Amino acid sequence: MIVATAGHVDHGKTSLVKALTGVDTDTLAEEKARGLSINLGYAYVSSEHQDTLGFIDVPGHQRFINNMIAGVSGIDRALLVVAADDGPMPQTLEHLDVLALLGIRQLDLVITKIDRCEKTRAEQVAEQTQALVTQRLGTRADVFYVSSVTGDGIEALRQHIKKAVPRRHTGIDQQGFRLSIDRRFHVKGAGIVVTGTASAGHVALGQTLTLLPKGVQVRVRDLRANDQVTDRAQTGQRVALCVTGKVQLEDIERGHCLIDPTLAYPSQRVDAEVCILVHSPHGLKHLTPVKIYIGAQRLSARIALIDHAESTLQPGGRSLAQLILDNSASTFTGERFLIRDDSESINLGGGRVLDPWGPKYGKSKPGRVQWLRALKAENVEEALQCLVIEHSCVDWRHLARCYNQKPDAPLPTLPKGVISFTKDGAIWVTTATSLANTRHVILNEVEQGEKTQIEADGLGKPQLVLQAARKTHAALAGAVLELLLKDGTLVLADGRITSAQSINRSDPTIAHWRTMRDELRKARLDVPVLSDLRSRTGLSEIELKIAIKHGTSSAELHRINATRYAMADTLRLISTGIVALAGDGPFTVIDVKEHFAIGRKLTIELLEFLDSINVTQRNGNARVIANAKVIQQRFGD
Repeated sequence: MIVATAGHVDHGKTSLVKALTGVDTDTLAEEKARGLSINLGYAYVSSEHQDTLGFIDVPGHQRFINNMIAGVSGIDRALLVVAADDGPMPQTLEHLDVLALLGIRQLDLVITKIDRCEKTRAEQVAEQTQALVTQRLGTRADVFYVSSVTGDGIEALRQHIKKAVPRRHTGIDQQGFRLSIDRRFHVKGAGIVVTGTASAGHVALGQTLTLLPKGVQVRVRDLRANDQVTDRAQTGQRVALCVTGKVQLEDIERGHCLIDPTLAYPSQRVDAEVCILVHSPHGLKHLTPVKIYIGAQRLSARIALIDHAESTLQPGGRSLAQLILDNSASTFTGERFLIRDDSESINLGGGRVLDPWGPKYGKSKPGRVQWLRALKAENVEEALQCLVIEHSCVDWRHLARCYNQKPDAPLPTLPKGVISFTKDGAIWVTTATSLANTRHVILNEVEQGEKTQIEADGLGKPQLVLQAARKTHAALAGAVLELLLKDGTLVLADGRITSAQSINRSDPTIAHWRTMRDELRKARLDVPVLSDLRSRTGLSEIELKIAIKHGTSSAELHRINATRYAMADTLRLISTGIVALAGDGPFTVIDVKEHFAIGRKLTIELLEFLDSINVTQRNGNARVIANAKVIQQRFGD
């Protein structure tokens, strides 16, 4: 368990930690000289519930509030330190706000310096501060009266903290490791050492991690957790890692992160839920520049309000929003952050990360709002259940990644009526009802296509999925389509999808056209004349004319001359081949004949046709490309 101090400068936080642990956390010469903490200090003692109890002594001076924010991120418990002779001061209130916004609810109120005033004064200060705790944290704190000088009350407080139950961290093995670096230094003979409080997952000796934002990989060569040499550290522990890799000490800064490589996907757009403090001096205007503090990271950003009707979020207000960061950062769903004004003079509010990879914001996207509201759930299982109800289909691996789950995290046990399927390597979760509805949508789209687009002879797969996705989820539409093709309800032929029933429909026009089309496709580039085509198909002269009319009306068939017709895809292939053959120069009939290995008469007829539509232009016995754009216009992609 990690315990942090909080409170105004010179209220005795460092002396209190020393009295509790015997460790002086003021290690910097400047801190000794000035009598105040600048950086974070650390001390450790034994505990009843775990081997080591860690203390973080954070600075109280207003100028060092940034260090304080870094210190309390990820802690289990806080000691609010208030001097009996002074009472609550500006940083007392500021630190209370930080604790509230970061979700720290386990709090003990420690009234220090009781040797400097009467008991009634100390009790008065305690009562006054307790009211502030209740007002800003919505809870009451246990109160302890101590003197670091005389030792009064120290042992009672020490025993109380040792007996405190640490916060439970579940699902550690499924989560990727995360460490927001608050210190880095070089140890002679060992190398680069970084420290921080592990916010998620676990790390082991020899493990490879990604350093962000540099994007370089490092290996853990030595490891300490809560000041103890170990081969494994996990969420909630103070961690020191000796790392090696293609990185120098100057490449690492406070706020940089070490993350499991499978989850190292930084983003500059983070969707979140934000709130403004009730007592904030002003609200938060849409797209206002601010400073965001998350872990030990300090980020410049603008905040776009998503579902808020007004352009300003007033004090006490709450809204879905997008953090538009100046530089990319790596976060995860549920991670808390603090919002300070751009000058970093006041705390405006805070929030929780919902989607670490937000799209470009937009107020008019109800589906996006539903998604973000579902991500307010405390764990991925609750979010999944909510999303399956709200959405027809959920990408499990994307959702799991939002909650910092590793790619191999198992799919939770699904409730009755909820099913999963795999599509293009992704695992999707949906309901049996959504599956049935999508089946109905697909079949209806095919039926309508057959009624209104007979000349197109059915819909292509991409077109069908696109049309169905307007009424259901695209991945679900694609999966259901594959099932319908597999069980024979639908048939894919020549890139077109039709119902199995329609294949045997009695429309003679369609039947004659298909017979002709199939024979032309078999012939490929060696386009037959009509007399030859008639004998190959077995169609009568009238039937052949019917087929030609159907094919030309749909632009799938083109007239070369009175005796020869060719498919559009055949003409497209020949035309693009001629363009490639010609380059920037002229070409002859012989060039084309030999290139495609077709007869001279057919070659001449094809070139004369291309001349007539201005793809090619004759110049004596040679030709040049006139307008290649005509190919796409006449014959399609």
